Order: sequence, then structure tokens, then C-alpha cells
Amino acid sequence: MAATAWLIGFALFWNRGFYGRVPLVILSIAILVCAGAILRQAAGGRDRAPSRAWYWTVAGGLIVQAVLLSATSPVVSGAVVVAGMCGALQILDLRAWRTPVLTLGVAAFVVAAIAYIRVVVAAPPIDVFMFQQNGIAALLHGVNPYTAIYPNIYEPDTMFYGPGVVDASNRLTIGLPYPPASLAMILPAFVIGGDCRYAEIAAAAATAGLMAFVGGPRWGGLVAFLFLLTPIVFWIIPNAYTEPLFALTFSLVMVSALRWRRALPYALGLFAATKQYSLFSLPLTLMLLRPSDGWREWVRLLAIAAAVAVAVTLPFVWWDPGMFIRSVVVFQFMQPFRTDSLSHLVWMFKLLPHVPFLAALPYAAMLTALAVVLWRPVRSAAHFAAAATLVQLVFFALSRQAFSNYYYFTIATASWAAIAASPDRPPVRHA
Repeated sequence: MAATAWLIGFALFWNRGFYGRVPLVILSIAILVCAGAILRQAAGGRDRAPSRAWYWTVAGGLIVQAVLLSATSPVVSGAVVVAGMCGALQILDLRAWRTPVLTLGVAAFVVAAIAYIRVVVAAPPIDVFMFQQNGIAALLHGVNPYTAIYPNIYEPDTMFYGPGVVDASNRLTIGLPYPPASLAMILPAFVIGGDCRYAEIAAAAATAGLMAFVGGPRWGGLVAFLFLLTPIVFWIIPNAYTEPLFALTFSLVMVSALRWRRALPYALGLFAATKQYSLFSLPLTLMLLRPSDGWREWVRLLAIAAAVAVAVTLPFVWWDPGMFIRSVVVFQFMQPFRTDSLSHLVWMFKLLPHVPFLAALPYAAMLTALAVVLWRPVRSAAHFAAAATLVQLVFFALSRQAFSNYYYFTIATASWAAIAASPDRPPVRHA
């Protein structure tokens, strides 16, 4: 699964997550590698401690990523080199030095990311950033962020929106398209620093820290930095994509499953309230049950998670139900087909323009992937993370809109699958 995470990152770096034959081939290889790992576990394969060759392979991949990332801008090259060195040092038995080296590496990444958004990309011309900045500002002034208060920052006939999204006055007819949990997560960053992207930097750093903490010495640190220094990260964070927040709430689910099971339903509820496509992972929560758990425990897990998600979301739904549903749900289906998506659907539409039901292909593929991974489910957090990776990858790779931010989340899930599958990490706590 570490190879899957690296391959996805490399595919995204090739063309910044936009369509291209080479990145699409690399992405397809990543899907096959991921599927192979899952089928091996389903066939009864046991988790084994990573061999020395795997340690060196991951360390080498990490160094490659650091080199690619350092070339992004001279503003960040020094800090990225420090972070990369700290990551590569995880291959050694650092003992008492492990925590200081980890801390230095993560701090160097944070410094690089802050420098990048302040010097290189201070105000990205993208609606993702506008939505979050204006949404938080509206909320702080007592205005519902899910009402139509947002300008169209593109041309009136932009390809970025579907019919009915831009009105005659060049304003959007939708409100904030992100669930309330993500809005709450960026609130402190906006209040303290005036920029929602500080929250995304903190989320990426916290996710890597949790990976290193749960993964244990050496392997956990290597995979954590493999995720942290994925070469597309300085495209994701500067553009204010919300997937780092989503990766963090997924990380809370994994930490709860591995180290603090009492918190699992609540972490799962927060995860479900962070992003719309979290719903694809909910059937896979069957794999988070203990071997002795029955259907009642699964129902209880989902019921508590649903209650948490509703508690976080309901106040904003109640504020204006119609606009909330239009902004968060309906808008997702109003989005146009993007021919620059990193998706197999692009070339399929070019070669087979008159074939019916191509638009339904991503949902059929996603349901097929769900059926495959649930055919012989393995009850382990590692299998849950790996299955979530495969289901999301298959869906995005056949979607009408699939860009770097969507795939960034699968880098996090694949990294967690690699960490959770290693017997070198501390034992699971079932309390």
C-alpha cells in the first residue's frame, strides 16, 4: 500500500492532476497494486513486518518526492530538504532521537508550506479559496454561509460550472458547497491568521504526526513522511482544497480503531460530516468491528456516528434547508463533465461518444469495487483503509470530474493502510 501511495503522488505530479496518458497509466497501475494487496489479505495472507528492502525502497521514494517538491520554488527548497532528510533518517533506529527528528521534519514542512502560501501563492484565483474565505467571513457576521452570497470569479460562460449555477448578474446561485464540519475546522485559522489554508497545513502535519505515532519506529515515520511530502502537496494546500481536512478526520478514525476504540463512533461521525463522498466508506466500516462483534455492534457504531454527523450538520440545515441541500448535495450533480479530468471517462467519451450510460459508469464501478472488497471482508483497520482506497480510486478514475485534490485523499488512506498492516506498530487496543 505504500507503493500505491507513492504511485498516486507521482501520477498527480506529472501533470498536476490533470488529464494525460502517462499519469492515467501510472494511476491505473496504482489501482492494480492496491487491488492486489486487498485480494492477498482476503485470500488469507498474513501481515508481515516490512523487509529491509521495503524500508530502503520507501526511503528512496521519499527522497525522490523531496527532490521534486524542493524544485517547486526556491522559497521552500531549504525547508523541504530538511523535512526530507528527517524523513529519510526514519530508516535508522533513532531511539531517543526519534521524536526530536520527527518534530523537526514536520516543523520544516509547516515552515515551507506557510512560506509558499504567503510568498508564492498569496491569493489563488480559484473558487475553492473564495468559498471558504467568504463563507467563514459570512458566518462571523451572522450570515448563513449556505445562501447564494458568492460572486462568480470566472468568466460568465465558464466551463467550471454547469447550467443554472451562474445567474444573469454573474453571481452564483449556490452557497458554500462544503459540509459544516470542514467549515468549523478552518474557523480558527481564519480568525487567527486570516487565511483558511493555515488549517489545511495544520491538518496535513497532524495527519503525518498521527501516522508516525501509531505506526511506531522506523516504518511509521517513513510512511508518514511519504504522505507529508507527496510532490503534489504544494498544489493542494495553496489552492485551499479541503482534502487535508478530510484526511485528518479519516486519521482520527484510524487512530481510534487502533488505539482508542471507545472514540471510534465519534471519530467516524466527524469523518462522515466532513466531505460528501465519505458515504462511500461507510459500508466498509464492517471491517472495523472486532472478530467477536456481531451485527448489533455494527448497527450501534453506525447509529452513534450518524447522530454525531447529524448534530454537527443539522443547525446549518435548519437555517435554510432548501439552500443547504442545493449547495451541498444538488450542486454536486450540476457540475459539468471536465475533459481535463484525470479520468478514463475522458478518452471513453472521445472514442465512444454515442454509447449510452457512460455517465453511470463511475457509480457502477464503485458498487462493483464495494462488492469485491466486501465479498470476503477482513476485520482489520488495515483492510478498511485499503478497501477505502480502492473504492475511492475506482470511482475517481472513472468520474466526470477527477483532479488532484480528490486523489490526495487516497494517498492518505493508502498510507494508513500501509501503517496499520505492519506488525511493527504497537499492538491494537480494544478498550
